[in-house]
Amino acid sequence: MRMNNEKEEQKVVNNNEASGCDEISFEELRNVCEEYRNSAEEYKKKSEEYLKNLKSLKAEFDNYRKREMQYRESFIKSSNKDLILKLLPILDDMDNAILESKKNEVHQSFVEGAELIYRKLLNILEKEGVRKITTLGEKFDPKYHEAMMTISSPDYEDYAIVDELRKGYMLNEEVLRAAQVSVNRWDKNEKER
Repeated sequence: MRMNNEKEEQKVVNNNEASGCDEISFEELRNVCEEYRNSAEEYKKKSEEYLKNLKSLKAEFDNYRKREMQYRESFIKSSNKDLILKLLPILDDMDNAILESKKNEVHQSFVEGAELIYRKLLNILEKEGVRKITTLGEKFDPKYHEAMMTISSPDYEDYAIVDELRKGYMLNEEVLRAAQVSVNRWDKNEKER
């Protein structure tokens, strides 16, 4: 074994002599290689750490960008919601004015003009995601309806909505304003009496 190492050492010395370099023993060469290997491993560890940090920063930035987009969408929806809530009493007033003008035989062109404006306003709001809450003939649901009064009639089912006192509206899937309704509360025991 010693013989092979001497031959290898001799080859290194011969190669160094040929290139004009100082003589390096095989042991020194091994030490230099080991140093390079250690420094390469250190650089590899550092590069892996930098890559890990870069991926982490990228993920944080992606999350930030998503949160910012959600915040902007939420802000826009909130702004629209506030404006729409301010417009709902105007819709109520227009609806009442149209109903009253039909009862009191107001000039037909006035009624048609008011209905046209009312429908245009409703169409604009529908494009923004606003829709009416259905009431008449439906079962009372406290999520969508606000009971303002109750009646007791055998003509309707228990908890059936019998009258709409004020229209309710939804914005997309959120209740903007609950519909105010009159609800039937009919106790079956009263029928038997």
